Amino acid sequence: MVTPENPKTAPIGHGQLDIGRFTHGYEELDIQEQGVGANVSIGAFCSIGRGMRILLDASPMLDRITAFPFGEVFIEELGGAGVHVPRQNGGDVVIGNDVWIGANATVLAGVTIGNGAVIGPNATVASDVGAYEVWAGNPAQRVRKRFDDAVCEKLQELRWWDLPLPLIREMAPLLSAQPTVELLEGLQGIVADLVTFTDQGADENAA
Repeated sequence: MVTPENPKTAPIGHGQLDIGRFTHGYEELDIQEQGVGANVSIGAFCSIGRGMRILLDASPMLDRITAFPFGEVFIEELGGAGVHVPRQNGGDVVIGNDVWIGANATVLAGVTIGNGAVIGPNATVASDVGAYEVWAGNPAQRVRKRFDDAVCEKLQELRWWDLPLPLIREMAPLLSAQPTVELLEGLQGIVADLVTFTDQGADENAA
C-alpha cells in the first residue's frame, strides 16, 4: 500500500527512481530516458510542481563526424545496420530534501539539487544547485540564497526531514516560522535529547 510516510521506488528503463517520504506532486512527474540506465533520487518532503520534467537523454559523442545515430534509425533507407556508436550517459539526477520545484521546470541529466533549494517555474536546470539556493530562468541561474550562511548551516545540521514523524508533527509550527540561528539552535537542543543521527539516517531513541 502506498502511503505518504513510506519511501517509493520504481523502475525507469534500465535505471531506478527513488522518492522520499511525504514528497508530493511526483504523480505527474515526466521522466524521459533513452535506456542508458541513469537513476533519479528525490529526497523527503519535496514539493514538485505540475509538468516538471527530468531529461535523462544520453549525449551524442562529440568526437565523430556526425551526431546522427546511423544504425539506429532509418536503417532500411540509410543502411548502417552494423554501425553502433556509443552514447555518453548523461548521469544520475539527485534532488535533496525539502526542495520546492515550480511548475513546468526541467532538470537535465547529471544535475544535483541541494537540500532546501527552490527552482522557479519554467526553469531549465543544467548545472548543480547548492543547498538553500533559489534558481530561476532558462537556462536557470542562481538568484540568491534563501537565508544567510549561518542559518543555512544550522538548517543543514538540523536535518529535520530525517526526524521521527511524531517529532516532526510537534515541530511543524516552528518549522513553518522564519528561521533564526537562535531558533534553530533551540530545535537542535530538543533533537539532541531525543534523536541520534547516523550516516544512514536518523534513529529514534527512547526519551
